[in-house]
Amino acid sequence: MSSTGPSVAVPARTHRRRAILLALLGAFQLWMWGTRLWNQLQSTEGVSAAFVGVHVTLFTAGIGVGIVLGVLAWRLWREAAAAERPELTDATSR
Repeated sequence: MSSTGPSVAVPARTHRRRAILLALLGAFQLWMWGTRLWNQLQSTEGVSAAFVGVHVTLFTAGIGVGIVLGVLAWRLWREAAAAERPELTDATSR
């Protein structure tokens, strides 16, 4: 019995669609949280340092999520390319 379990074949076109969706979500995250971080750092008058620190931390975490989504999209796109061209399978598995 195989320990990897059953595999489900997903068409490369579906992988590409998912990669595009993840890339768009990642780009939106980077834009939204980057803009909020920029605005927060520009207007720190009248707020405490703790408020700014907590919000900068939250905004940085949001930017990190955007980066992770971008990396996932890139890997999914590469997987779709490897599925379409079997000769790339060895190069992308390293």
